[in-house]
Amino acid sequence: MLFEKHVDELAYAHGGTVGAGQLKQQAEDFIVNERLTFTPSGEGEHEFVYVQKKGLNTDEVLKKLAVHAGVTRRSVSYAGMKDKHAVTKQWFSVHLPGRAAPDWQLLEDDSIKIERSTRHLKKLKRGVIQFNEFEIVISQLTVDHALLQQRIEQIKMFGVPNYFMQQRFGYLCQNLDRAYGLFFRGEKIKNKQLKGLLLSSARSFLFNQVLSERVKAENWDKALPGDAFMLSGTRQYFTDKANSTTTHTRLMEHDIHPSGPLFGVNDKVVSASVEQLEDTVFTANSVFCKGLLKEKVDSARRALRVVPTDFKAELISTDKLRLSFKLPSGSYATAVIRELINTTSHVN
Repeated sequence: MLFEKHVDELAYAHGGTVGAGQLKQQAEDFIVNERLTFTPSGEGEHEFVYVQKKGLNTDEVLKKLAVHAGVTRRSVSYAGMKDKHAVTKQWFSVHLPGRAAPDWQLLEDDSIKIERSTRHLKKLKRGVIQFNEFEIVISQLTVDHALLQQRIEQIKMFGVPNYFMQQRFGYLCQNLDRAYGLFFRGEKIKNKQLKGLLLSSARSFLFNQVLSERVKAENWDKALPGDAFMLSGTRQYFTDKANSTTTHTRLMEHDIHPSGPLFGVNDKVVSASVEQLEDTVFTANSVFCKGLLKEKVDSARRALRVVPTDFKAELISTDKLRLSFKLPSGSYATAVIRELINTTSHVN
């Protein structure tokens, strides 16, 4: 496989890990709670259902909700995908115009619990997540406790590279190999959902490569001439060719972050040295770039840095660590853990 070590080879921002341990020894060791940017109104034709799932991916829950409600899959929406090998809570919306909701409790089993349900005027849209709350237990821990605390303080102060992690690319990064086959060998993929997943994997790979180069150069969290900056917690960005003092201050306060490319059509946002760096990565990975342009994928930007909030660490025992923190939608908890502990996982 061409790309199986992609995530492992990404540069570290804080000098590598300070210990080792096991992640996801059981599903309950990785808990995620989704918080939306709004509160459902309590009325309307869209039923909002807050679901706790274990051992299922988001799409599998979507199918169960659709079947139970007697609607098509297109009538069910969610704000973001959640890990299969975890205990996660997230919202779904089910379009039920002029209909009463079914008894959702009848869906419950060992893998699904219905926390609550309500109504809203509009369906749930992708990305309307204020943050995700994580509670993670790392077992079989071997670490220098002083170094661990020092690293946690570094992460609180400086954040971590906002890499796309293994979940985006699949087991051994097989999605990247399939995307390469799609673009290079012209393989036909009829499943639109799968094709979209492969296109996203290719864009994520290019973003990671740009970010890794900036981490190596120690400027991933700094303002460079020609940069585009993301407003924290949003998808909006702006440029500051003057490289003003205000921009540097906002960077230090985590109000804005340098951004990297989600490659696609009309990608020319940055300039100067940042444009040169991104173009170098694009040239080295032209198969992906040409394929994405052929598919007419729109370009976007993503923050290079993510700063976990409410970050806490607690030693449960001499060899077990509990971490809790919040991240904005689209950022990976494993990107935070990666800068702390070298983990093996009980699941693929």
